[in-house]
Amino acid sequence: MGVALWLCPKANTPLHDKLVTLTSSLSTLFPGQPPKIDPHVTVTSSISVNLDDPEKTKEDVYKILTASATAIKSLPKNHCNLVTLGKVDSHRSRLKKLYFHVRRDPNLISFATIIRELFVILPQEIDHETMKKYPHLYTTNENGLIVRKKKGKHSIGKEVEPQDADLNLPSIQKVAQEKASHWSQDEYDPHLSLVYSDLYPIDNALWRTIKTRIQDYLNIDNCDSDDLIDNGLGWDNGVLKLVLCEGDVNDWVVLGSVDLH
Repeated sequence: MGVALWLCPKANTPLHDKLVTLTSSLSTLFPGQPPKIDPHVTVTSSISVNLDDPEKTKEDVYKILTASATAIKSLPKNHCNLVTLGKVDSHRSRLKKLYFHVRRDPNLISFATIIRELFVILPQEIDHETMKKYPHLYTTNENGLIVRKKKGKHSIGKEVEPQDADLNLPSIQKVAQEKASHWSQDEYDPHLSLVYSDLYPIDNALWRTIKTRIQDYLNIDNCDSDDLIDNGLGWDNGVLKLVLCEGDVNDWVVLGSVDLH
């Protein structure tokens, strides 16, 4: 996942507290000790952030959060909630073991597309084109991945540095736009996870208990019905968080956040 952008309800609000209590209650139904989950909808993962230099990390985080907040404020004001939670569902994947579907609101999809284009695909495309023009600046690391060489403290001579002017940026941007559009249509699956677990499958007895607990707590019937598009929970604005999602879930790090108003 790398670095991901999360859209979260604001802390210490009735919605946030309700989701935290619900996830804590549901996690007791699963074996082991499922990690605590900060309620969120992932906007996109694999965001390009320089993690090698603390100063550059701070600069990247500020740039991404500022641009993301600006993008979300520019969306049409034609909706009540950007995030609307729907039916409960389960998946084989550990990080989607138990989750609420999120309605594919056009504004949410547009926002995710913009962020994916600017901070995931565009940097990848620029790196790809730069690598073709300046192969001497890249090497293969111990994991077999092609990475940018780090400058040595005692480097002799000046390396030819890539310049954006050397690249066909309009063409690269067009490719990034197209790829982001396809991603949002074919791959993006907005959801709010309730439990992370390796348990699979969830048997009928456990599923009935899960449904009963959700129905009792949220006062909704048929919480797993395909017709349930809005379960009564959702939010507009909230908080954007940039999160380093590497290693154990309990070790994930919030790199920065910004409140939306």
